[in-house]
Amino acid sequence: MQRARILRLIGLAGTAVLALAVPLAAATAGPADTLLPPAAPDASRTPGAPAAAGGPLTDLARPLLAGGRTTHCGPELTARPGITAQTCVLTEAGRTWARTFFRNATGEPLRAALTLLHPDGRSVQADCVVPADGTPGECETPDGPTVRGTRLPYGAVAEFSDPAGERLLLRSGGNWVPDGGSSGR
Repeated sequence: MQRARILRLIGLAGTAVLALAVPLAAATAGPADTLLPPAAPDASRTPGAPAAAGGPLTDLARPLLAGGRTTHCGPELTARPGITAQTCVLTEAGRTWARTFFRNATGEPLRAALTLLHPDGRSVQADCVVPADGTPGECETPDGPTVRGTRLPYGAVAEFSDPAGERLLLRSGGNWVPDGGSSGR
């Protein structure tokens, strides 16, 4: 029991370090290949509607995107079997949702479950189809009203598994604290 607590603390400390290091590294490294599409306005997207998949892999996520949308992403992760993912919490016009960007080069279609965790304890989940063609794809949860005035974060977690959903291959996450919190933007 004590060992589990220590491992959880180490995991949380590692996540906090990554949350600080990734934006700093991105700011100093310049553009990099990433699963995120270019930081251009997505005029055709209404929050909660399916996102357009694909697009060139050109540019690292920016905290503030055109059109007033904010994007808070975790690190881009790659698992040995050939799956790469990056998961984000997005906000726009008082609405919040989660999106995961992925590329599956495993040779077989996979399953993914994307969950948006609200600061008030609620959650929203979307089941995602992850084709095996190796091209970039996206999946997102439905949107909901943004909870403000809390220091608790929104969280987003995408879990990629084998086609039967029996073996976890990759877990990717991101988070964001709404206005009134100590971090975010």
